[in-house]
Amino acid sequence: MKIAFSTLACPTMPLDQVASLASSCGYLGVDMRSFLDESDRLASDPMSLEPDRVNSIFDDAGVIPLCLSTGVKYDTQIDPPLIGRMWVNEETGVPETKAFVDVADRAGVKFVRVFGCELPTTEPRTWGMRRVTERLALAAQTCRNTDVRLLIENAGSFARAAALRDLIDRVNLQWLGASYNVQAGVNSGACPIEEIALLGDALRVVRVMDVDEDGNPVELGKGVYPLQKLFQTLQSMDYSGWIVYEYPKHWCPGLRDDAEQVLKDAADLMYAWIAQPAGV
Repeated sequence: MKIAFSTLACPTMPLDQVASLASSCGYLGVDMRSFLDESDRLASDPMSLEPDRVNSIFDDAGVIPLCLSTGVKYDTQIDPPLIGRMWVNEETGVPETKAFVDVADRAGVKFVRVFGCELPTTEPRTWGMRRVTERLALAAQTCRNTDVRLLIENAGSFARAAALRDLIDRVNLQWLGASYNVQAGVNSGACPIEEIALLGDALRVVRVMDVDEDGNPVELGKGVYPLQKLFQTLQSMDYSGWIVYEYPKHWCPGLRDDAEQVLKDAADLMYAWIAQPAGV
């Protein structure tokens, strides 16, 4: 297992400082929350920099630019079904994906994260599944002839691992893998420890965070989630992918400001969990 952290933890920190922080704390990679709209971007968003500069920053720090975590979705409904095609792009989400993949490829980023996401209840499920599957397949194909891979993350109608795996199998392309978000799984009523086994060899990234009894984000290991057991489960699966720690300071401004200490403590804890033999 390899560990990274999300830039949601340090939204005002420029990318060079983020990469330096990752190196000093022992993280092997950085997951970058990214937006096409300039007004939404964090200080570290690679979309605001030249791709060569992004590559250089991480190369100098000795850290891997792991992922552009986007909010791209493929569920926009065409309404009305026939006439609506004149105003709604049938390939909604695909051009946005391509824009991120192009930057990721030039910047040396391994993954681009996207979502399914919510199938409308106002139409037959088969219609929504067909639309999302077709768009996701086209989006995955934008990774052709690059070293970038597209990751579909559990959320919305695909919050459960079984639904996410079904979507991946329907697309059935080598450029598509899975990112599993523990928080999204819990919110869906699932047990992440049981869920991750369903994703099997499609799993590339597991996103972890911790919350208190009221569901509020807290520092890793100070909440109620049995994350140590999750790490042991991943070890028993011989999981060699990535663990991304999410401390959502960007979405929850009331959280501690000292990202450096929060991330250092989280890295130390994750390495301790990784070092513990499976089943102990």
